[in-house]
Amino acid sequence: MKNLQACYEECVKELSTIGITCGNILKVIPNTRSKNRWGLCKHEPNGHIIEISYRLLQDEVSEYALKNTLIHELLHTVEGTCGHKGLWKELANKVNKYYPQYNIKRTTSEEEKGIEPVTKKQEAKYIISCPKCGWEEPYFRYTKVVEHTDRYRCTKCKNALVRVK
Repeated sequence: MKNLQACYEECVKELSTIGITCGNILKVIPNTRSKNRWGLCKHEPNGHIIEISYRLLQDEVSEYALKNTLIHELLHTVEGTCGHKGLWKELANKVNKYYPQYNIKRTTSEEEKGIEPVTKKQEAKYIISCPKCGWEEPYFRYTKVVEHTDRYRCTKCKNALVRVK
């Protein structure tokens, strides 16, 4: 497991070397819940909290991937950076120019980070079928068809539908 605090300190030092001063960072913490983002900069009244995906802290992930995300989030703490346009984009380009090993941009994929993709296989909550012809359809939400199967007919054989699951 990588040392998040040590990487954070290295990134702040690298940014200050090229004249970028970060805002007040209250804490840098790992996020174990989020599966769809690498990092997050939360703006609090007295500073910023940076969350980094636990996936970037795993030993098999390169330190570059972690530091690239940390620098991305640190740029959000600079005064006047809102979103990924304007000053934020200028600062990202400045970092990319001085440190060619980084590629700071708005989004990155799992492949770019060198991380194994997470398979998202969603299981259907409900299954509607036709007992006569065997047609089945998965449903992931509680819809009117799921609630009132007796009001609907099979499009193939016109038989009444039933909820299997």
